[in-house]
Amino acid sequence: MVQKTWTFESPNFGDGARNGWTMRSWTKDVYQNQIFEPQGMIIEASVLEDKGGEQVAVKFALAPMLSRGMAEFDLMLLWAINVLQENTGVTGVFASDATREEYISTVTLDWQIFPPGTADEVVARLLGSAHPMNAPDFEKHIRERVRLFEGFEPKAYIRGQGGFGSYFGAQFADDLVVFENLRYGNAVYLLYQDWDEASQRSRLDLLRDQDAHFDRVVHTDGWQERLKSLLHDKLFERGLRRRRSGYRSKRRGH
Repeated sequence: MVQKTWTFESPNFGDGARNGWTMRSWTKDVYQNQIFEPQGMIIEASVLEDKGGEQVAVKFALAPMLSRGMAEFDLMLLWAINVLQENTGVTGVFASDATREEYISTVTLDWQIFPPGTADEVVARLLGSAHPMNAPDFEKHIRERVRLFEGFEPKAYIRGQGGFGSYFGAQFADDLVVFENLRYGNAVYLLYQDWDEASQRSRLDLLRDQDAHFDRVVHTDGWQERLKSLLHDKLFERGLRRRRSGYRSKRRGH
């Protein structure tokens, strides 16, 4: 808050005509207001990819483009992101010379499938030739997840290609895949029916769909144990794991 002063005239003894007027001032703390004029931004839509099926890749671009050298660039970038989010539900920042292929690589998740092997072999394959940007301790987390998955004997390991290099996980059955995104995510996802199609959807889209076949384990205290328990039950349902010892007695006692 800041102090603001108002100056005004008031009549002396209630009658300015007879007793004259006096200048007075009044100061108080007030909240500051900032006014933003309309920027005249336009959302331009264009089809990036249409394979004739149910999915079409559409790019929403905001005009005019922003320049890093412009005044208040950070503020205007935040403004532009909010405009896109509020009007389209999706956001992204690209260089002005980004190619069509670069756009598509960030919206279409294509998996690389690796056969199981030793922990070091799996980690080396998942790491590939480069680490994703903005994914700190990527190798450390990869090794931790591989150690966790090893006990459940995955049939394959998976990693996203291109711009989705921070997506990785393991496949345990044709209809059971566990994966996460180390760059943005705060949860592990277990996908079941049509997992390859479901993995193409955004996190918000999945969470909104009441009929989607998946489970989500949030990275809060004890999440590894919750994941292992859930994964064990799903493997048992598919005949790929024995029932845990003590399960029957606990159920009877309940």
